[in-house]
Amino acid sequence: ACLICGKIIAIKDLEVVARQLGMYMITVIVGLIIHGGIFLPLIYFLVTRKNPFSFFAGIFQAWITALGTASSAGTLPVTFRCLEENLGIDKRVTRFVLPVG
Repeated sequence: ACLICGKIIAIKDLEVVARQLGMYMITVIVGLIIHGGIFLPLIYFLVTRKNPFSFFAGIFQAWITALGTASSAGTLPVTFRCLEENLGIDKRVTRFVLPVG
């Protein structure tokens, strides 16, 4: 803790550091949006030849539950239901893959 406090005290221009951190945050957020909104749906489409947005709609309730609980273990029952009932994925697959990942 003392090393961190020493570095914070050594900052000469807090405005420059805040601006740099803001640009870093924007860069990370834009990268995540590109990754989740373009690359992952494209890979899903290329592998399955199915509409990725119908898949996302099928697991939307699991996403909302995960955001609300901040717990992957607490979201498992909802994710099982979404994958099996909404998307028709075999129970043997979901029961094996979800607890592992």
